[in-house]
Amino acid sequence: MNREVRTERRYHAPRLVCIAILLYWVVGASSLIRRDVLPELGFVRPPDLRTIASAEENAEPSSWSVEVIDNPLSPETRRIVGTASTTSSRKPEGGFEITSTVAFNAGGLLRGTPLSNDSDSRLEVGSHYQIDPAGNLQSFTASVRSDGDPDDLLTITGTRHKRKLKVVCRGQLPLFNQTRTLDYEPRSLVQNALGPFDRLPGLQVGQKWETQMVSPFTGRIETVGVDVSRRCVIHWDNSPVTVLEVVHQMTPLSSRTWVRPDGLVLRQEVPFPFVKLVLERIPSRRTPPGLEVPGR
Repeated sequence: MNREVRTERRYHAPRLVCIAILLYWVVGASSLIRRDVLPELGFVRPPDLRTIASAEENAEPSSWSVEVIDNPLSPETRRIVGTASTTSSRKPEGGFEITSTVAFNAGGLLRGTPLSNDSDSRLEVGSHYQIDPAGNLQSFTASVRSDGDPDDLLTITGTRHKRKLKVVCRGQLPLFNQTRTLDYEPRSLVQNALGPFDRLPGLQVGQKWETQMVSPFTGRIETVGVDVSRRCVIHWDNSPVTVLEVVHQMTPLSSRTWVRPDGLVLRQEVPFPFVKLVLERIPSRRTPPGLEVPGR
Protein backbone atom coordinates (compact mmCIF):
# COMPACT_ATOMS: atom_id res chain seq x y z
CA MET A 1 0.00 0.00 0.00
CA ASN A 2 2.79 2.42 0.94
CA ARG A 3 4.58 1.54 -2.30
CA GLU A 4 1.45 2.46 -4.30
CA VAL A 5 1.18 5.82 -2.50
CA ARG A 6 4.84 6.61 -3.21
CA THR A 7 4.39 5.66 -6.88
CA GLU A 8 1.32 7.88 -7.14
CA ARG A 9 3.22 10.80 -5.59
CA ARG A 10 6.10 10.37 -8.03
CA TYR A 11 3.61 10.40 -10.91
CA HIS A 12 1.82 13.54 -9.77
CA ALA A 13 4.90 15.63 -8.88
CA PRO A 14 6.08 16.29 -12.47
CA ARG A 15 2.48 16.92 -13.50
CA LEU A 16 2.09 19.61 -10.82
CA VAL A 17 5.34 21.23 -11.97
CA CYS A 18 4.06 21.36 -15.56
CA ILE A 19 0.73 22.84 -14.47
CA ALA A 20 2.62 25.43 -12.39
CA ILE A 21 4.57 26.43 -15.51
CA LEU A 22 1.29 26.90 -17.38
CA LEU A 23 -0.12 29.08 -14.60
CA TYR A 24 2.91 31.34 -14.62
CA TRP A 25 2.76 31.49 -18.40
CA VAL A 26 -0.85 32.69 -18.19
CA VAL A 27 0.01 35.43 -15.70
CA GLY A 28 3.28 36.55 -17.26
CA ALA A 29 3.04 36.05 -21.01
CA SER A 30 -0.73 36.51 -20.90
CA SER A 31 -1.40 35.55 -24.50
CA LEU A 32 -1.34 33.14 -27.38
CA ILE A 33 -3.42 35.33 -29.69
CA ARG A 34 -1.99 38.38 -31.49
CA ARG A 35 -3.90 40.78 -33.76
CA ASP A 36 -1.81 43.18 -35.87
CA VAL A 37 -3.03 46.63 -37.00
CA LEU A 38 -1.38 49.10 -39.34
CA PRO A 39 1.93 50.58 -38.16
CA GLU A 40 1.99 54.11 -36.83
CA LEU A 41 4.58 55.03 -39.47
CA GLY A 42 2.46 53.48 -42.17
CA PHE A 43 4.97 53.45 -45.05
CA VAL A 44 5.32 49.65 -44.89
CA ARG A 45 2.90 47.02 -43.61
CA PRO A 46 4.21 44.79 -40.84
CA PRO A 47 4.62 41.09 -41.66
CA ASP A 48 1.37 39.14 -41.89
CA LEU A 49 0.51 35.47 -42.28
CA ARG A 50 0.60 35.58 -46.08
CA THR A 51 4.05 37.17 -46.36
CA ILE A 52 5.45 34.96 -43.60
CA ALA A 53 4.10 31.73 -45.10
CA SER A 54 5.19 32.71 -48.64
CA ALA A 55 8.70 33.47 -47.43
CA GLU A 56 8.92 30.10 -45.68
CA GLU A 57 7.40 28.06 -48.51
CA ASN A 58 10.55 26.76 -50.21
CA ALA A 59 12.76 26.80 -47.13
CA GLU A 60 13.92 23.61 -45.45
CA PRO A 61 12.51 22.94 -41.97
CA SER A 62 14.25 25.15 -39.43
CA SER A 63 15.62 23.96 -36.10
CA TRP A 64 16.10 25.96 -32.92
CA SER A 65 17.64 25.43 -29.51
CA VAL A 66 15.67 26.54 -26.46
CA GLU A 67 18.13 28.27 -24.14
CA VAL A 68 18.10 29.95 -20.71
CA ILE A 69 20.21 32.96 -19.71
CA ASP A 70 21.09 32.49 -16.03
CA ASN A 71 23.10 35.72 -15.73
CA PRO A 72 21.62 38.78 -17.52
CA LEU A 73 25.08 40.41 -17.39
CA SER A 74 26.40 37.57 -19.56
CA PRO A 75 23.69 37.02 -22.21
CA GLU A 76 25.98 35.02 -24.50
CA THR A 77 26.35 32.34 -21.81
CA ARG A 78 23.25 30.20 -22.11
CA ARG A 79 22.01 26.78 -20.99
CA ILE A 80 20.28 24.54 -23.51
CA VAL A 81 17.03 23.08 -22.15
CA GLY A 82 15.25 21.92 -25.31
CA THR A 83 14.69 22.10 -29.06
CA ALA A 84 12.17 23.53 -31.50
CA SER A 85 11.34 23.10 -35.18
CA THR A 86 9.18 24.93 -37.72
CA THR A 87 7.95 23.93 -41.17
CA SER A 88 5.80 25.56 -43.85
CA SER A 89 4.23 24.06 -46.96
CA ARG A 90 1.84 25.11 -49.72
CA LYS A 91 -1.43 23.19 -50.00
CA PRO A 92 -2.84 22.03 -53.37
CA GLU A 93 -5.57 24.71 -53.37
CA GLY A 94 -2.97 27.46 -52.88
CA GLY A 95 -3.15 27.97 -49.12
CA PHE A 96 -0.39 27.36 -46.59
CA GLU A 97 0.25 25.23 -43.55
CA ILE A 98 2.68 26.23 -40.78
CA THR A 99 3.65 23.77 -38.03
CA SER A 100 5.94 24.17 -35.03
CA THR A 101 6.97 21.88 -32.18
CA VAL A 102 8.88 22.87 -29.05
CA ALA A 103 10.11 20.37 -26.44
CA PHE A 104 11.98 21.30 -23.28
CA ASN A 105 12.98 19.99 -19.86
CA ALA A 106 10.75 21.52 -17.16
CA GLY A 107 13.30 21.11 -14.37
CA GLY A 108 16.09 22.60 -16.48
CA LEU A 109 13.92 25.56 -17.44
CA LEU A 110 13.14 26.44 -13.82
CA ARG A 111 16.60 25.89 -12.36
CA GLY A 112 17.55 28.75 -10.05
CA THR A 113 13.99 30.13 -9.83
CA PRO A 114 11.48 29.96 -6.92
CA LEU A 115 9.94 26.95 -8.73
CA SER A 116 13.26 25.09 -9.01
CA ASN A 117 13.02 21.29 -8.62
CA ASP A 118 14.74 18.09 -9.71
CA SER A 119 12.01 17.02 -12.12
CA ASP A 120 13.13 15.47 -15.42
CA SER A 121 9.67 15.77 -16.97
CA ARG A 122 9.47 17.25 -20.46
CA LEU A 123 6.89 19.59 -21.90
CA GLU A 124 5.98 19.64 -25.58
CA VAL A 125 4.20 22.61 -27.14
CA GLY A 126 2.76 22.07 -30.62
CA SER A 127 1.19 24.61 -32.99
CA HIS A 128 -0.56 24.11 -36.31
CA TYR A 129 -1.88 26.87 -38.60
CA GLN A 130 -4.08 26.59 -41.70
CA ILE A 131 -3.91 29.69 -43.95
CA ASP A 132 -6.08 30.32 -47.03
CA PRO A 133 -4.67 31.53 -50.41
CA ALA A 134 -5.46 35.17 -49.50
CA GLY A 135 -3.35 34.93 -46.35
CA ASN A 136 -6.22 34.73 -43.86
CA LEU A 137 -6.15 32.31 -40.96
CA GLN A 138 -8.60 29.43 -41.42
CA SER A 139 -7.89 27.60 -38.17
CA PHE A 140 -5.19 26.88 -35.63
CA THR A 141 -4.49 24.45 -32.82
CA ALA A 142 -2.00 24.68 -29.97
CA SER A 143 -1.42 22.04 -27.32
CA VAL A 144 0.79 21.49 -24.29
CA ARG A 145 1.67 17.93 -23.31
CA SER A 146 3.80 16.44 -20.55
CA ASP A 147 5.58 13.12 -21.00
CA GLY A 148 4.03 10.39 -18.90
CA ASP A 149 0.62 12.10 -18.97
CA PRO A 150 -1.91 10.54 -21.37
CA ASP A 151 -3.91 13.77 -21.70
CA ASP A 152 -2.90 17.21 -22.92
CA LEU A 153 -2.36 19.72 -20.13
CA LEU A 154 -3.86 22.36 -22.37
CA THR A 155 -5.44 22.48 -25.82
CA ILE A 156 -6.46 25.62 -27.71
CA THR A 157 -8.34 25.61 -31.00
CA GLY A 158 -9.28 28.60 -33.12
CA THR A 159 -11.67 28.71 -36.07
CA ARG A 160 -12.33 31.76 -38.24
CA HIS A 161 -15.70 32.65 -39.74
CA LYS A 162 -15.52 35.84 -41.80
CA ARG A 163 -14.25 38.50 -39.36
CA LYS A 164 -14.75 36.50 -36.18
CA LEU A 165 -12.35 34.05 -34.55
CA LYS A 166 -13.78 31.52 -32.12
CA VAL A 167 -11.16 30.32 -29.62
CA VAL A 168 -11.86 27.30 -27.41
CA CYS A 169 -9.48 26.47 -24.56
CA ARG A 170 -9.59 23.19 -22.64
CA GLY A 171 -7.25 22.07 -19.85
CA GLN A 172 -6.84 20.02 -16.71
CA LEU A 173 -7.76 22.97 -14.47
CA PRO A 174 -11.13 24.79 -14.57
CA LEU A 175 -9.20 28.05 -15.08
CA PHE A 176 -8.28 26.93 -18.60
CA ASN A 177 -11.78 25.98 -19.78
CA GLN A 178 -13.05 28.98 -21.71
CA THR A 179 -14.52 29.98 -25.05
CA ARG A 180 -13.92 33.38 -26.63
CA THR A 181 -15.07 35.04 -29.84
CA LEU A 182 -12.66 37.69 -31.11
CA ASP A 183 -12.68 40.19 -33.94
CA TYR A 184 -10.37 39.13 -36.75
CA GLU A 185 -8.65 41.56 -39.10
CA PRO A 186 -7.79 40.21 -42.59
CA ARG A 187 -4.40 38.45 -42.74
CA SER A 188 -3.67 39.23 -39.09
CA LEU A 189 -1.23 37.14 -37.07
CA VAL A 190 -2.10 34.38 -34.64
CA GLN A 191 1.03 33.15 -32.93
CA ASN A 192 2.07 30.87 -30.12
CA ALA A 193 4.91 32.69 -28.34
CA LEU A 194 6.81 29.39 -28.12
CA GLY A 195 6.22 28.63 -31.80
CA PRO A 196 8.86 30.63 -33.68
CA PHE A 197 8.20 31.98 -37.15
CA ASP A 198 11.05 31.14 -39.52
CA ARG A 199 10.99 34.51 -41.31
CA LEU A 200 9.72 38.09 -40.86
CA PRO A 201 10.19 39.66 -44.30
CA GLY A 202 9.99 43.32 -45.26
CA LEU A 203 11.14 44.94 -42.01
CA GLN A 204 12.58 48.45 -41.95
CA VAL A 205 14.07 50.48 -39.11
CA GLY A 206 11.43 52.88 -37.79
CA GLN A 207 8.43 50.61 -38.40
CA LYS A 208 6.01 50.67 -35.48
CA TRP A 209 2.67 49.01 -34.98
CA GLU A 210 0.44 47.89 -32.16
CA THR A 211 -0.65 44.35 -31.43
CA GLN A 212 -3.66 43.52 -29.30
CA MET A 213 -2.72 40.54 -27.15
CA VAL A 214 -5.65 38.51 -25.84
CA SER A 215 -5.43 35.61 -23.40
CA PRO A 216 -7.97 32.84 -24.13
CA PHE A 217 -7.25 31.62 -20.56
CA THR A 218 -8.32 34.74 -18.67
CA GLY A 219 -9.97 37.00 -21.26
CA ARG A 220 -7.36 39.65 -20.50
CA ILE A 221 -6.55 42.01 -23.37
CA GLU A 222 -3.47 44.19 -23.53
CA THR A 223 -1.81 46.34 -26.17
CA VAL A 224 1.72 45.45 -27.24
CA GLY A 225 3.90 48.01 -28.98
CA VAL A 226 6.19 46.57 -31.65
CA ASP A 227 9.16 48.63 -32.84
CA VAL A 228 11.84 47.82 -35.41
CA SER A 229 14.24 49.81 -33.29
CA ARG A 230 17.65 49.63 -34.92
CA ARG A 231 20.19 47.88 -37.08
CA CYS A 232 22.92 46.19 -35.04
CA VAL A 233 25.41 43.33 -35.06
CA ILE A 234 25.07 40.07 -33.11
CA HIS A 235 27.31 37.02 -32.91
CA TRP A 236 25.65 34.04 -34.61
CA ASP A 237 27.08 30.90 -36.22
CA ASN A 238 30.55 31.91 -34.96
CA SER A 239 30.46 35.14 -36.99
CA PRO A 240 29.24 38.74 -36.60
CA VAL A 241 25.92 39.22 -38.43
CA THR A 242 24.07 42.46 -39.19
CA VAL A 243 20.44 42.25 -38.03
CA LEU A 244 17.33 44.31 -37.35
CA GLU A 245 16.33 44.40 -33.69
CA VAL A 246 12.57 44.20 -33.11
CA VAL A 247 11.33 45.15 -29.62
CA HIS A 248 7.97 43.98 -28.21
CA GLN A 249 6.75 46.01 -25.22
CA MET A 250 4.10 44.45 -23.00
CA THR A 251 3.42 45.31 -19.37
CA PRO A 252 5.33 44.19 -17.34
CA LEU A 253 7.48 42.21 -19.79
CA SER A 254 9.36 42.98 -22.97
CA SER A 255 11.16 40.83 -25.51
CA ARG A 256 13.33 41.19 -28.60
CA THR A 257 13.71 39.43 -31.94
CA TRP A 258 16.78 39.66 -34.17
CA VAL A 259 16.08 39.38 -37.90
CA ARG A 260 18.55 39.34 -40.78
CA PRO A 261 17.84 41.99 -43.47
CA ASP A 262 16.56 39.24 -45.82
CA GLY A 263 13.89 38.36 -43.23
CA LEU A 264 15.50 35.27 -41.69
CA VAL A 265 14.87 35.17 -37.92
CA LEU A 266 18.08 34.25 -36.08
CA ARG A 267 17.20 34.69 -32.42
CA GLN A 268 14.19 35.62 -30.33
CA GLU A 269 13.46 36.12 -26.67
CA VAL A 270 10.36 34.55 -25.16
CA PRO A 271 8.56 36.50 -22.39
CA PHE A 272 8.45 34.19 -19.38
CA PRO A 273 8.30 34.94 -15.63
CA PHE A 274 11.52 34.37 -13.63
CA VAL A 275 13.40 33.06 -16.69
CA LYS A 276 15.29 34.69 -19.57
CA LEU A 277 14.29 32.32 -22.36
CA VAL A 278 15.80 32.48 -25.86
CA LEU A 279 15.13 30.58 -29.09
CA GLU A 280 18.34 30.39 -31.15
CA ARG A 281 18.30 29.23 -34.78
CA ILE A 282 20.59 26.25 -35.36
CA PRO A 283 22.69 26.96 -38.49
CA SER A 284 22.23 24.41 -41.26
CA ARG A 285 20.34 22.08 -38.90
CA ARG A 286 23.50 21.36 -36.89
CA THR A 287 23.10 20.02 -33.36
CA PRO A 288 25.11 22.06 -30.84
CA PRO A 289 26.92 20.29 -27.98
CA GLY A 290 24.66 19.26 -25.12
CA LEU A 291 21.44 19.33 -27.13
CA GLU A 292 20.91 15.58 -26.86
CA VAL A 293 20.38 15.84 -23.08
CA PRO A 294 18.55 19.12 -22.52
CA GLY A 295 18.69 20.76 -19.12
CA ARG A 296 21.72 18.80 -17.85
